[in-house]
This record gives sequence, structure tokens and C-alpha cells, in this order.
Amino acid sequence: MKTIAVLSDTHGNVGAIERIMPVLEGCDLVVHLGDCFTDMSAFRERLKSKLICVRGNCDFSTEEKVKTVDIEGKRLLFTHGDLFGVKGSLTRLSCFAEEKQADAVFFGHTHEAMCERVNGILYVNPGAISRMSACKSFAFVTVSERGVLCNINTAIFQNMSV
Repeated sequence: MKTIAVLSDTHGNVGAIERIMPVLEGCDLVVHLGDCFTDMSAFRERLKSKLICVRGNCDFSTEEKVKTVDIEGKRLLFTHGDLFGVKGSLTRLSCFAEEKQADAVFFGHTHEAMCERVNGILYVNPGAISRMSACKSFAFVTVSERGVLCNINTAIFQNMSV
């Protein structure tokens, strides 16, 4: 079994990342789904090689916009979501996920957390932890040969001023 912390749309809120750093350090993999993935720069040394980032619409780099990773026999797809119009619907993302034979799809962009299984594929949006987010959240995911499970975590950010 592998554990993954997934965050997105940090938009400069490095304090919130620092707050969840003990969780991130304890995971096998940490994924930032874009919109200021450079916020993770300060933590690269602590996270070593377990950090994966994809570029969002507010990121200006050569980082890929979509990455696919196979873990524990499950195919995971990571994207920010802007390429697939996720603010309107998940239709384009769903078609892409089916084409790629993904078991789980992780996307951001909407700033709204969700964890939902549709046609056998798990769709996860970890929400956002930007300063402007009323309800900051990230996703804690476990992957095993039996499946992919997700928990949206908001409690760690309660009573937090950043």
C-alpha cells in the first residue's frame, strides 16, 4: 500500500503547506496539481524525490500539464484540469481518463474539493489551500492492489490564520 498527499491551487500560501508538512513527509508521494506549484520549492529538499508537480493555468514553466503514474497496479492521472474545462463539466476529463485507462484522476482548478467514483473511475479534486479559500483542504489517498481510496482533509486547517 502507498500513501499520497494531493494538493492544488496553493496560490502562494506557503504557510498552509508548512502546516501540513508532517503529513506530506509521512507520505510515499506528494502531488501538487498546479497553480503555484513553485510554492513547493522551499520543501523540495525535505520531500526529496517523492514530489510530482503538474502545471496549472497560473504556472509559467515547462512542467507538463498532465502526468500518468502507475502505482500498485493502478493507473493514476494527474492534471490541473483547465485543459479539460472542469469548471463546466467533467465530460472531457472523463473521456480522456477512459482513453488512458485510468483508475483514478486527480485535478484542481475549481477550488472545490470532491471525491467521487463514476463508471469505475475515482475523480478527486483536493480543493485549494490559497489564502482566499474559505474551506482549505487537501486529499489523502491510499493506493493498493485492491483499489484507490480518498479522504478530503479540512480539519488540519481549522483555526488557521494563513
